[in-house]
Amino acid sequence: IHITDPFDMMGGTLDRSKAYDYARASIEKVLEENPTIEVVIDLHRDGVPDDRHLVTQVNGKPTAQLLFYNGLSYTVSQGAVSYLPNLAFSFQLEYQAAQYYPDLYRGIYLAGLRYNLHLKPRALLLEAGAQTNTVEEVRNAMEPFADILNRVLKGSDKED
Repeated sequence: IHITDPFDMMGGTLDRSKAYDYARASIEKVLEENPTIEVVIDLHRDGVPDDRHLVTQVNGKPTAQLLFYNGLSYTVSQGAVSYLPNLAFSFQLEYQAAQYYPDLYRGIYLAGLRYNLHLKPRALLLEAGAQTNTVEEVRNAMEPFADILNRVLKGSDKED
């Protein structure tokens, strides 16, 4: 299920400060209507300097590099962390990426906010390339990412 609603535009005004609050209601509704969903992916592109191009070659194709972004739910105003399963999920993805596509992933980024990653233990904010990547490069990244995700979900290093 692909939710494509813009959550940073409300009433015609750009307001990114509440985007995750606005998105949460839509995500919760989809999860309630589809209780078998195991993975939630919030797909983004990173913001980098215009002279930085996050690209590598995978299977002879120019491919945007990936960053696994995690919210730890801890800030002074939000208090202590009460869960971290999404971080474990990112570590599993990173492990598979390191084995099969070492130049594809850029690592794991940790931030203090939760980014709706608390909605499922297997939730991920995925930065696929940046504004400097082409659509083709980002699309090319989805094939190896799907392979990595499949390996984690199956709990296997074997190709099926």
